[in-house]
Amino acid sequence: MSIVFNNIPDTIRTPGAYTEVDNSRALKGLVANPHKALIIGQKTSSGTASVDIVKQITSDGLADGFFGVGSILARMCNVFKQNNPNTELHAMALSISTGGVKATGIIKFESGLSATADGYYYLMVNGTACYVPITSAWSITDVCAAIVAKINSMDMLPVVASVSASAVGSNHVNVTAKISGSLGNYINIRANYYTGQNNPAGWSVNGITHPTMASGSGAPELDEAWAVIAGTQYQHIIQPYDDAANLTSLENELEDRFGPLIDLQGHGYVGVRGTQAELTTLGNSRNSPHNTIIGADDSPTSPEEWAAAAGAVAAWNLNNDPARPLYGLKLKGILAPPDAGRFTRAERDILLYDGISTWICDVSGNVLLERLLTTYQTNLTGSIDPSYLDICTMLTLMEIRYQYKARMTTRFITQRFKLADDGFPVQPGSYVVVPKTVKSEIIALFAELQDAGLIENLNDFKNNLIVQRNSADKTRVDVILPPDLVNQFNIIASVIQFIL
Repeated sequence: MSIVFNNIPDTIRTPGAYTEVDNSRALKGLVANPHKALIIGQKTSSGTASVDIVKQITSDGLADGFFGVGSILARMCNVFKQNNPNTELHAMALSISTGGVKATGIIKFESGLSATADGYYYLMVNGTACYVPITSAWSITDVCAAIVAKINSMDMLPVVASVSASAVGSNHVNVTAKISGSLGNYINIRANYYTGQNNPAGWSVNGITHPTMASGSGAPELDEAWAVIAGTQYQHIIQPYDDAANLTSLENELEDRFGPLIDLQGHGYVGVRGTQAELTTLGNSRNSPHNTIIGADDSPTSPEEWAAAAGAVAAWNLNNDPARPLYGLKLKGILAPPDAGRFTRAERDILLYDGISTWICDVSGNVLLERLLTTYQTNLTGSIDPSYLDICTMLTLMEIRYQYKARMTTRFITQRFKLADDGFPVQPGSYVVVPKTVKSEIIALFAELQDAGLIENLNDFKNNLIVQRNSADKTRVDVILPPDLVNQFNIIASVIQFIL
C-alpha cells in the first residue's frame, strides 16, 4: 500500500519528522451556519451613507447616522435590532425615485375648540407617542403651535409639521413625510389609542380630524440593489416596497440566487397595509416560494416596520432551528390595530390560503406571529401546490443544502480526490473515491440531520438514495437526495365523545 501525500515528496532525503494536515475527515457533525440579513430602503438627506453602498449595522442607533433619523431605512434597522440584536445585519439605501412626491395630511380642528381644564392631547404618529400637554383656555392657535413643536422635536418620527391658516380662518397642522414616495401614505396619525385616553376636557369628540396621509407617489427600483450585492449571500432580505414591479424584482432575484449554480439562497420579507380583501387580492397576484408578506390593517405602526420585525424574529429563530414553527413569537415595537381592525380567525384562514402570513394578539395587545408562509400557491399548470407553503420548508431546504455542500466539498472536492467505479481496490490514503463511499458519507450526514430534527424516516432515505457515476462525464457523480423533511405541528383536531 502506498500512502499519497499532498506536500511531502517521496524523493526527500533530508532526515526529519515531516507531518502534513488533512481536514477531509474533520467534519463529524453539522457545521455552523450563521445567517446574515439585509435591509433595503430609503434615507434622508441628513444620512451620511451614500446610496447603493452596504453598511453593517452593529449597534442600536447606528442606522440613524448612516440613513437619517426617522428615515424608512433607519426605522427598519432599529426595529430589527430591537427584535434581534444578534444576527449580523447590513443595510443599503436606494436612490429616491425621480419625480417622487411626499405624502401629506392635515390635523384639522373645529372652529372655536377650547379646553376647559389642563390635560393632554394623546397624539400618536406612526405608533410613537407624541403626547402634547394642553393648558386650559388655549386657543386653536396655541394648540397647533404646541403640536408642531412636539412633532418637530421628535427626530425619530417619519414626518415634519407646520402651521398654516385654513380656508375658514382657523389654524390647522400640516404634516409632511420626510421622504418622498407612496410609503408615506401608510404613515398613521391618530389619538387616544390606549384604553383610558380621551380628548382634553371641553374638546368635543368630533372636534378633531386626523388625516389619512395621501398623495405620496413614487418608489425606488430594487433592481439597482442586486448588482451591489452580487456574490454576497444574505439569508434574509427585508424591503418595504409592495408594488408589483418591486415584488417581481425581489422574487426574480431570490429565484436566481436559489439556483444550484449561484447557490446564494435567501428569503424575502415585506409588510403591507390593507383590508382582508385588499391583502387577498395582493396575495393571489403573487406566487413565489422565496418571499413572505405579512399584512395588517389600521395598525399605528408602518408596514415597513412590521416587515423588519417579522424578518428579525424569523432570522434569529430559523437560524437556530429552521424547522421549528414561529407561532407565538412576539414582534417588539409593533402596535396592533384596535380590536375592530384585527382579522378574525375566519379572515386569517382565508389569508393563509392566499399567501399572506398572519398574526394574533395576546391579552395585553402584544403582536404575536401566527403563521409565516411564502406566497407560493400553485404550480406551473395552475393547480394548487402546497409543497413550498411554509417558510420553514424553505429554510430547512436551505440548511440541508448548506450542510450537504459543506460536507461534500470538504470531504472530497477540496481534497482533489480521483474518481473510480465501485469495485475499484481503493487503498487507504490513495485519494481515490468510488460512488459507494460518497453514498456512505451522504448517509452519515443525513443521520446527523435527523438527529438535529430536520428530516425523518432515515431508512426510507437510505433505500431511495441514488449515487452513481455519470455515464458521459467520468469525472462526475450524480446524486438523488430524497429527504423526508420534518413538518411543523400547527394543528391538533380532536373530538370529545362524552358519556353520561
